[in-house]
Amino acid sequence: MFKMTRWFLWGLFTLLLLTAIDQILLRVDLSVPGYMEVREFYVDFRSRLISLSGQDPVAKTITANRQPETALQTQQPAPPAQSQPRFLFVDGDGALQFADSLEEVPLQYRRDAQPLSE
Repeated sequence: MFKMTRWFLWGLFTLLLLTAIDQILLRVDLSVPGYMEVREFYVDFRSRLISLSGQDPVAKTITANRQPETALQTQQPAPPAQSQPRFLFVDGDGALQFADSLEEVPLQYRRDAQPLSE
C-alpha cells in the first residue's frame, strides 16, 4: 500500500509541475535570453495539439498578454529615397558585389554590372 501511495504522490507532483510550467509559458513574459523563442514554439505546438482534438487553440492567450507595440515598431521601414536601381557585379575574385549606383562600381566591372529590379 505504501509503494502505491508513493507512486500516486510522485505522479501528482509531476502533474502539478507540468501544469505550472504550462501556465508559466502561456502567461508570463520574462526577459531571459531564449525564453521568448521557447515560449512561441510551445504555444504554437500546444495550439496545434489542441486543434487536433477538435477544441479551440489557446494561442489567443499569448496575444492577449502581449503589451501593445508602439507606432514605430509597427511601421514598415520606408523605402530608400533614391530612385536609382542598385547594381550587382562580380569582382576579380568571383564574389558577388552590390553597389548603390553605377558610379560606385569599379570601371573594369561596369560593363558587366546588372541593375537589380525591385
